[in-house]
Amino acid sequence: MQRSLWGALYALAIFWICNAEPWSPFLLGLPLLGVAYEFLLMERLTPAQRGMGILYASLAGWSTYHIITTWTDTAGFILFSAFLLIWVSDSMAYVGGNLLGRTPLAPTLSPKKTWEGAIVGGLFTLILGTAYLVQMDGPISSFSDPATWPRYAWALPLMIAFSAPIGDLVGSSFKRMAEVKDSGVFLPGHGGFLDRFDSYLLSIIILSFLQSLILIA
Repeated sequence: MQRSLWGALYALAIFWICNAEPWSPFLLGLPLLGVAYEFLLMERLTPAQRGMGILYASLAGWSTYHIITTWTDTAGFILFSAFLLIWVSDSMAYVGGNLLGRTPLAPTLSPKKTWEGAIVGGLFTLILGTAYLVQMDGPISSFSDPATWPRYAWALPLMIAFSAPIGDLVGSSFKRMAEVKDSGVFLPGHGGFLDRFDSYLLSIIILSFLQSLILIA
């Protein structure tokens, strides 16, 4: 119950940050600073590993800023869509892994993750994400007619389907090196900033670098 309640509050906070005001998406820099701070607190990381973690969080921060300043009025929609697709990927991978999971995906980094779960998560991200983005495109696009889909309607879910689970494993690798289960206690029942934003870090970096290929009609 506690985990569900805090998860719902977290989702509402992200929705508000992304959509409330033209300036509010810049508030995403705060949790990314939290990620960098958690890297500083991980005592068992070597200086090089800690530096890589801080650079990783900083690059995600720069990528978020770049998306906001490039897409201005639509940046909030883009960022929230990325979060929504990440949540779909994570949730459906969990469900798929519990129901069908047999083959470990990365047993050293994350023993509970399976290939079957990752495939289910990826398929649902692509299908549900495309349906959502086509619907948000309004009367111009129809889900039954792929020829009318804007490129971002399938390119963004496809990118998230690959980047989200890999970003999760990157976060797990840092925690494994630091010999900690959770990166912190930012959200009760959910862990720290890195635990909540691990998939977002890699996804937003890739999205920023490939935005001219993904975020077009």
